[in-house]
Amino acid sequence: MPVNPGLGDSFLLMCKDVAVYDVSASEVLNEDLLPGAMMRGTMGYDEWMKLRYSAGSNVSARRLMLRAFGTDNHNNVLKATRALSLSDCYWLKERDEDVRFDDITPYLHREWDGSGTFAGGSISTLFVNGNADKRWIDANTLMKVNSRKEIDAYTLCIALGLEKYAAKATVSGTDFFVTNFTSTTRFLESLEQSGYVGEYDDARSVAVAMFKEQATALFTVDYLIESDDRHWGNVGLLRDADTGEYLGMAPYYDFDWIWTDGVIPLPSSAIHEHSKYIKMLCDKAKSVAPEYENGAIITKRADELLHQLT
Repeated sequence: MPVNPGLGDSFLLMCKDVAVYDVSASEVLNEDLLPGAMMRGTMGYDEWMKLRYSAGSNVSARRLMLRAFGTDNHNNVLKATRALSLSDCYWLKERDEDVRFDDITPYLHREWDGSGTFAGGSISTLFVNGNADKRWIDANTLMKVNSRKEIDAYTLCIALGLEKYAAKATVSGTDFFVTNFTSTTRFLESLEQSGYVGEYDDARSVAVAMFKEQATALFTVDYLIESDDRHWGNVGLLRDADTGEYLGMAPYYDFDWIWTDGVIPLPSSAIHEHSKYIKMLCDKAKSVAPEYENGAIITKRADELLHQLT
Protein backbone atom coordinates (compact mmCIF):
# COMPACT_ATOMS: atom_id res chain seq x y z
CA MET A 1 0.00 0.00 0.00
CA PRO A 2 1.46 3.42 -0.89
CA VAL A 3 2.86 5.46 1.96
CA ASN A 4 1.12 8.50 0.54
CA PRO A 5 -1.89 8.15 -1.78
CA GLY A 6 -0.79 11.13 -3.85
CA LEU A 7 2.71 9.91 -4.61
CA GLY A 8 2.89 6.17 -5.09
CA ASP A 9 4.95 3.59 -3.24
CA SER A 10 8.53 4.64 -4.04
CA PHE A 11 9.62 8.23 -3.71
CA LEU A 12 12.51 10.30 -2.43
CA LEU A 13 13.03 13.58 -0.66
CA MET A 14 15.52 15.54 -2.72
CA CYS A 15 17.65 18.60 -2.03
CA LYS A 16 18.25 19.90 -5.52
CA ASP A 17 19.55 16.79 -7.34
CA VAL A 18 20.76 14.92 -4.26
CA ALA A 19 18.51 12.26 -2.75
CA VAL A 20 18.56 12.87 1.00
CA TYR A 21 15.82 10.58 2.32
CA ASP A 22 13.98 7.53 1.02
CA VAL A 23 10.47 8.29 2.26
CA SER A 24 9.08 4.86 1.45
CA ALA A 25 11.87 3.00 3.26
CA SER A 26 12.39 5.64 6.00
CA GLU A 27 16.10 5.60 5.15
CA VAL A 28 18.57 8.48 5.34
CA LEU A 29 20.55 8.82 2.11
CA ASN A 30 22.52 12.01 2.75
CA GLU A 31 22.80 13.28 6.30
CA ASP A 32 24.55 16.57 5.47
CA LEU A 33 21.59 17.80 3.42
CA LEU A 34 18.79 16.48 5.63
CA PRO A 35 16.38 18.98 7.14
CA GLY A 36 17.93 19.98 10.45
CA ALA A 37 15.15 18.59 12.61
CA MET A 38 15.45 15.19 10.92
CA MET A 39 19.25 15.33 11.17
CA ARG A 40 19.09 16.04 14.90
CA GLY A 41 16.24 13.63 15.58
CA THR A 42 13.74 16.15 16.93
CA MET A 43 11.07 15.23 14.38
CA GLY A 44 10.41 12.73 11.63
CA TYR A 45 9.73 13.27 7.95
CA ASP A 46 5.93 13.56 8.22
CA GLU A 47 6.06 16.18 10.96
CA TRP A 48 8.73 18.17 9.14
CA MET A 49 6.82 18.10 5.84
CA LYS A 50 3.67 19.27 7.58
CA LEU A 51 5.52 22.36 8.81
CA ARG A 52 6.19 23.38 5.19
CA TYR A 53 2.48 23.54 4.34
CA SER A 54 0.73 26.89 4.24
CA ALA A 55 -1.43 27.30 7.32
CA GLY A 56 -5.19 26.91 6.99
CA SER A 57 -5.59 30.64 7.59
CA ASN A 58 -3.66 31.51 4.41
CA VAL A 59 -6.63 32.40 2.23
CA SER A 60 -4.53 32.65 -0.95
CA ALA A 61 -3.19 29.11 -0.50
CA ARG A 62 -6.60 27.60 0.21
CA ARG A 63 -8.16 29.30 -2.81
CA LEU A 64 -5.34 28.08 -5.05
CA MET A 65 -5.68 24.50 -3.83
CA LEU A 66 -9.44 24.50 -4.25
CA ARG A 67 -9.21 26.05 -7.71
CA ALA A 68 -6.47 23.74 -8.97
CA PHE A 69 -7.48 20.48 -7.25
CA GLY A 70 -10.96 20.87 -5.81
CA THR A 71 -9.55 20.07 -2.35
CA ASP A 72 -7.46 21.69 0.37
CA ASN A 73 -5.96 18.35 1.46
CA HIS A 74 -2.21 18.65 0.90
CA ASN A 75 -1.63 14.90 0.83
CA ASN A 76 -3.77 14.60 -2.27
CA VAL A 77 -1.72 17.11 -4.26
CA LEU A 78 1.87 16.20 -3.39
CA LYS A 79 2.49 14.40 -6.68
CA ALA A 80 1.41 17.38 -8.76
CA THR A 81 3.18 19.98 -6.62
CA ARG A 82 6.25 17.90 -5.61
CA ALA A 83 6.11 20.05 -2.44
CA LEU A 84 8.15 22.67 -4.29
CA SER A 85 8.97 25.83 -2.42
CA LEU A 86 10.55 29.24 -2.87
CA SER A 87 12.05 29.05 0.61
CA ASP A 88 14.15 25.91 0.30
CA CYS A 89 15.44 23.46 -2.30
CA TYR A 90 13.64 20.33 -1.10
CA TRP A 91 11.21 18.47 -3.35
CA LEU A 92 9.72 15.02 -3.90
CA LYS A 93 10.66 12.70 -6.71
CA GLU A 94 9.52 9.25 -7.79
CA ARG A 95 12.50 6.90 -7.52
CA ASP A 96 12.80 6.10 -11.24
CA GLU A 97 11.81 9.48 -12.66
CA ASP A 98 14.13 11.14 -15.14
CA VAL A 99 13.73 14.71 -13.91
CA ARG A 100 16.14 17.22 -12.43
CA PHE A 101 15.71 20.12 -10.02
CA ASP A 102 16.38 22.73 -12.68
CA ASP A 103 13.59 21.23 -14.80
CA ILE A 104 10.88 21.93 -12.25
CA THR A 105 11.98 24.44 -9.61
CA PRO A 106 9.86 27.60 -9.36
CA TYR A 107 13.09 29.53 -8.87
CA LEU A 108 13.65 29.05 -12.61
CA HIS A 109 10.17 28.41 -14.05
CA ARG A 110 7.11 30.64 -14.11
CA GLU A 111 4.03 28.97 -12.68
CA TRP A 112 2.06 32.17 -12.21
CA ASP A 113 1.70 33.17 -15.87
CA GLY A 114 -1.92 32.08 -16.27
CA SER A 115 -1.21 28.69 -17.84
CA GLY A 116 -1.56 25.10 -16.76
CA THR A 117 -2.87 23.66 -13.52
CA PHE A 118 -1.64 26.57 -11.45
CA ALA A 119 -3.24 29.34 -13.49
CA GLY A 120 -3.14 32.48 -11.40
CA GLY A 121 -0.88 31.16 -8.67
CA SER A 122 2.47 29.60 -7.85
CA ILE A 123 2.90 26.10 -6.45
CA SER A 124 5.12 27.65 -3.83
CA THR A 125 2.17 29.54 -2.35
CA LEU A 126 1.05 26.13 -1.05
CA PHE A 127 4.35 25.70 0.77
CA VAL A 128 5.02 29.04 2.45
CA ASN A 129 4.60 28.54 6.17
CA GLY A 130 2.88 30.95 8.52
CA ASN A 131 -0.67 32.11 9.20
CA ALA A 132 -0.89 35.32 7.17
CA ASP A 133 -2.65 35.55 3.82
CA LYS A 134 0.26 35.63 1.36
CA ARG A 135 1.27 34.40 -2.06
CA TRP A 136 4.29 34.39 -4.36
CA ILE A 137 3.71 36.66 -7.33
CA ASP A 138 7.04 35.69 -8.89
CA ALA A 139 10.23 33.96 -7.79
CA ASN A 140 11.55 37.14 -6.21
CA THR A 141 8.49 38.58 -4.51
CA LEU A 142 6.15 37.42 -1.74
CA MET A 143 2.97 39.48 -1.42
CA LYS A 144 1.28 39.70 1.98
CA VAL A 145 -2.33 40.76 1.61
CA ASN A 146 -3.57 43.77 3.60
CA SER A 147 -0.34 43.91 5.57
CA ARG A 148 0.80 47.45 4.78
CA LYS A 149 1.57 48.28 8.41
CA GLU A 150 4.48 45.81 8.38
CA ILE A 151 6.55 48.37 6.53
CA ASP A 152 7.04 50.22 9.81
CA ALA A 153 9.17 47.35 11.08
CA TYR A 154 11.47 47.41 8.07
CA THR A 155 11.85 51.18 7.95
CA LEU A 156 12.66 51.18 11.67
CA CYS A 157 15.35 48.56 11.05
CA ILE A 158 16.87 50.89 8.45
CA ALA A 159 16.65 53.87 10.80
CA LEU A 160 18.43 51.87 13.51
CA GLY A 161 21.24 50.83 11.15
CA LEU A 162 20.00 47.25 10.87
CA GLU A 163 19.27 47.20 7.14
CA LYS A 164 21.93 44.52 6.57
CA TYR A 165 19.95 42.21 8.84
CA ALA A 166 16.43 42.76 7.47
CA ALA A 167 14.74 41.50 4.33
CA LYS A 168 13.99 44.13 1.70
CA ALA A 169 10.37 45.26 1.57
CA THR A 170 7.99 47.70 -0.14
CA VAL A 171 4.29 48.54 -0.08
CA SER A 172 1.66 49.18 -2.71
CA GLY A 173 -1.82 50.15 -1.65
CA THR A 174 -2.79 47.96 1.29
CA ASP A 175 -0.44 45.12 0.33
CA PHE A 176 3.10 44.47 1.47
CA PHE A 177 5.89 42.93 -0.62
CA VAL A 178 9.00 41.13 0.62
CA THR A 179 11.96 40.35 -1.63
CA ASN A 180 12.98 36.70 -1.57
CA PHE A 181 16.30 36.24 0.23
CA THR A 182 16.66 32.58 -0.76
CA SER A 183 17.85 31.09 -4.05
CA THR A 184 18.99 27.86 -5.66
CA THR A 185 22.26 28.22 -3.73
CA ARG A 186 21.00 29.02 -0.23
CA PHE A 187 17.77 28.23 1.56
CA LEU A 188 15.81 29.14 4.66
CA GLU A 189 15.36 26.82 7.62
CA SER A 190 13.35 28.09 10.57
CA LEU A 191 14.54 27.39 14.10
CA GLU A 192 11.44 25.21 14.37
CA GLN A 193 12.66 23.07 11.48
CA SER A 194 16.32 23.12 12.48
CA GLY A 195 16.32 20.82 15.49
CA TYR A 196 18.46 23.27 17.44
CA VAL A 197 15.60 24.00 19.85
CA GLY A 198 14.65 21.24 22.26
CA GLU A 199 11.20 20.57 23.67
CA TYR A 200 11.90 22.51 26.85
CA ASP A 201 14.14 25.22 25.43
CA ASP A 202 13.19 28.85 25.01
CA ALA A 203 13.65 29.44 21.30
CA ARG A 204 14.42 33.13 21.71
CA SER A 205 17.17 32.41 24.23
CA VAL A 206 18.60 29.83 21.84
CA ALA A 207 18.57 32.45 19.08
CA VAL A 208 20.48 34.93 21.27
CA ALA A 209 23.05 32.27 22.14
CA MET A 210 23.50 31.43 18.46
CA PHE A 211 23.32 34.86 16.84
CA LYS A 212 24.28 37.32 19.61
CA GLU A 213 23.59 40.95 18.65
CA GLN A 214 21.77 40.05 15.44
CA ALA A 215 19.05 38.18 17.35
CA THR A 216 19.08 40.71 20.19
CA ALA A 217 18.39 43.51 17.70
CA LEU A 218 15.44 41.60 16.21
CA PHE A 219 13.82 41.10 19.60
CA THR A 220 14.49 44.74 20.50
CA VAL A 221 12.75 45.94 17.33
CA ASP A 222 9.86 43.57 18.09
CA TYR A 223 9.51 45.16 21.53
CA LEU A 224 9.64 48.71 20.18
CA ILE A 225 6.86 48.12 17.64
CA GLU A 226 4.79 45.78 19.82
CA SER A 227 5.34 42.77 17.59
CA ASP A 228 4.12 40.00 19.88
CA ASP A 229 4.11 37.02 17.50
CA ARG A 230 7.83 36.22 17.28
CA HIS A 231 8.13 32.45 17.60
CA TRP A 232 10.59 29.80 16.50
CA GLY A 233 8.85 29.44 13.15
CA ASN A 234 9.72 33.00 12.11
CA VAL A 235 13.32 33.14 13.26
CA GLY A 236 15.46 31.48 10.62
CA LEU A 237 18.84 30.21 9.53
CA LEU A 238 20.36 30.15 6.06
CA ARG A 239 21.92 26.95 4.69
CA ASP A 240 24.10 26.23 1.68
CA ALA A 241 21.90 24.29 -0.75
CA ASP A 242 24.82 22.25 -2.10
CA THR A 243 26.62 21.30 1.12
CA GLY A 244 24.01 21.75 3.86
CA GLU A 245 26.40 24.05 5.75
CA TYR A 246 24.78 26.57 8.08
CA LEU A 247 25.66 30.08 6.92
CA GLY A 248 24.21 32.16 9.75
CA MET A 249 20.98 33.84 10.77
CA ALA A 250 18.44 34.57 8.06
CA PRO A 251 17.29 38.15 7.41
CA TYR A 252 14.50 39.37 9.67
CA TYR A 253 11.07 38.50 8.33
CA ASP A 254 7.42 38.18 9.42
CA PHE A 255 6.32 41.21 11.41
CA ASP A 256 2.66 40.31 10.86
CA TRP A 257 1.44 41.45 14.26
CA ILE A 258 2.69 44.91 15.21
CA TRP A 259 1.16 47.76 17.21
CA THR A 260 -0.73 45.14 19.24
CA ASP A 261 -0.50 46.88 22.62
CA GLY A 262 1.46 43.84 23.78
CA VAL A 263 5.13 42.95 24.02
CA ILE A 264 7.30 39.91 24.61
CA PRO A 265 10.10 40.54 27.15
CA LEU A 266 13.60 40.19 25.81
CA PRO A 267 15.39 37.01 26.92
CA SER A 268 17.35 37.61 30.12
CA SER A 269 20.52 36.58 28.29
CA ALA A 270 20.05 39.46 25.86
CA ILE A 271 19.57 41.93 28.71
CA HIS A 272 22.62 40.66 30.59
CA GLU A 273 25.02 40.13 27.69
CA HIS A 274 24.06 42.90 25.25
CA SER A 275 22.83 45.75 27.44
CA LYS A 276 25.04 48.41 25.79
CA TYR A 277 23.82 47.38 22.36
CA ILE A 278 20.17 47.47 23.45
CA LYS A 279 20.70 50.92 24.98
CA MET A 280 22.19 52.19 21.74
CA LEU A 281 19.22 50.87 19.76
CA CYS A 282 16.71 52.37 22.20
CA ASP A 283 18.39 55.78 22.24
CA LYS A 284 18.42 55.82 18.44
CA ALA A 285 14.78 54.66 18.31
CA LYS A 286 13.73 57.57 20.54
CA SER A 287 15.50 60.00 18.24
CA VAL A 288 13.63 58.77 15.13
CA ALA A 289 10.29 58.08 16.85
CA PRO A 290 8.74 61.45 15.81
CA GLU A 291 8.91 60.29 12.18
CA TYR A 292 6.38 57.51 12.90
CA GLU A 293 2.61 57.73 13.33
CA ASN A 294 3.06 55.48 16.35
CA GLY A 295 6.15 57.30 17.53
CA ALA A 296 4.77 57.73 21.04
CA ILE A 297 4.60 53.96 21.36
CA ILE A 298 8.20 53.56 20.18
CA THR A 299 9.32 56.10 22.78
CA LYS A 300 7.29 54.46 25.52
CA ARG A 301 8.63 51.00 24.78
CA ALA A 302 12.20 52.27 24.42
CA ASP A 303 11.96 53.88 27.85
CA GLU A 304 10.68 50.59 29.29
CA LEU A 305 13.65 48.72 27.90
CA LEU A 306 16.09 51.35 29.11
CA HIS A 307 14.59 51.03 32.59
CA GLN A 308 15.14 47.27 32.49
CA LEU A 309 18.82 47.84 31.79
CA THR A 310 19.39 49.90 34.92
